[in-house]
Amino acid sequence: MSGPSKHAVHLFKRAQRGLFAGRMITFGNRVSDCGGNEYKSRRSWKPNVQRKALYSEILDKSISLNVTTHALRCIDNKGGLDNYLLKTTDKDLASLRGVELKKQLQQILKKFPDGFPSQKEASPLPDSEGLPNQ
Repeated sequence: MSGPSKHAVHLFKRAQRGLFAGRMITFGNRVSDCGGNEYKSRRSWKPNVQRKALYSEILDKSISLNVTTHALRCIDNKGGLDNYLLKTTDKDLASLRGVELKKQLQQILKKFPDGFPSQKEASPLPDSEGLPNQ
């Protein structure tokens, strides 16, 4: 890993080692039931972090990462880990590990100027002529 990214400097260290999709520790007040606004105490909310093995089609391997549940939904919406990393800006990734993986993917994709060949090509469905009549 090279030096810190200029975008990842302001996040806490744990978020730089995984994919947190902008989620951080947030702070606020715990308000007492009996006192309303009179009795408050400070508290923090930590992001929901899970250890997951996510598959990269371009690298053709599973990568074990700390990800938030929000990041998992973002990855699902973008169509997989590779698309999420490639389509998200470095500033929005805000993760040293995420930027490092993105650079690896970009280096591999440079070798394929016509586009990355699909690892899993869909097999055509059998013709209806070969099926018995029902």
